[in-house]
Amino acid sequence: MKVTKSTSRLEPKFTLELSESEANALVAMTMYGHTPFLKGFYTKLGKSYMQPYEAGVISLFSTIGSELPPHIRRIKDARKILEGKS
Repeated sequence: MKVTKSTSRLEPKFTLELSESEANALVAMTMYGHTPFLKGFYTKLGKSYMQPYEAGVISLFSTIGSELPPHIRRIKDARKILEGKS
């Protein structure tokens, strides 16, 4: 008798719409990296809430740092052109 094993994995993805101000705020919040953020969070608020999500925080900071700055730069460049300051 053959035994077959099957595993499934559910990995939802989320799309978040941000204003320019919100995108700039996220970049500013994450520009020093996840280590100082987590250290400050743990020092002021403790580890019990955030520690289970630490890997997600690290991934989030990486995504924000790599994805948002090029878009923000293009917005600033386009604004300069529209304002005749290129």
